[in-house]
Amino acid sequence: ALGRLARAVVDRLPRLTIAGITGSSGKTTTKDLLAQVVERLGPTVAPAGSFNNELGHPLTVLRADEQTRYLILELGARGRGHIATLCAIAPPRLGAVLNVGRAHVGGYFADRAEVAQAKGELVEALPAGGVAVLNADDREVMNMASRTAARPVTFGRAGHADVRAADVTVDADGRPSFTLITPAGAAPVRLNLRGEHN
Repeated sequence: ALGRLARAVVDRLPRLTIAGITGSSGKTTTKDLLAQVVERLGPTVAPAGSFNNELGHPLTVLRADEQTRYLILELGARGRGHIATLCAIAPPRLGAVLNVGRAHVGGYFADRAEVAQAKGELVEALPAGGVAVLNADDREVMNMASRTAARPVTFGRAGHADVRAADVTVDADGRPSFTLITPAGAAPVRLNLRGEHN
């Protein structure tokens, strides 16, 4: 019922751009960073913490109103079909798959291939006019390009990534710096986050 109510709200907000983020790790940090960037473009709603399941997801969606332009959602899965269900509540136009790891293998998923199948439900939900943002450094994620009608855009450290981090260094406090290389040009980036994985 909560999911159906959230979908009714989404259907009444045609100017809303919905982005979904999934992966075995890094979802919450990525969602928080993306929301901080996007809120400069217009009113943005994103989940508190890691509200990424069948309860937290619709509760987040229900915070959107006529002024909201961007809805940044984190999508978690405890099994196959969970991400597809969340996408049906708030259909994303943009979707990012960060990685396919071993999280929940032996619990919710039998193996890494099953994790990849579940995470790929996000890109399967994207429309032909959408964008699938895929990690070029993860082969399982790159394989998802064939599962979507959306335009794939890749990111990572790999030389073939559309958007990539080059010349990565980490300072004495563990904060990474790198050159961000995009089709539009390059820029130096220094993060206040700690850890090269960021």
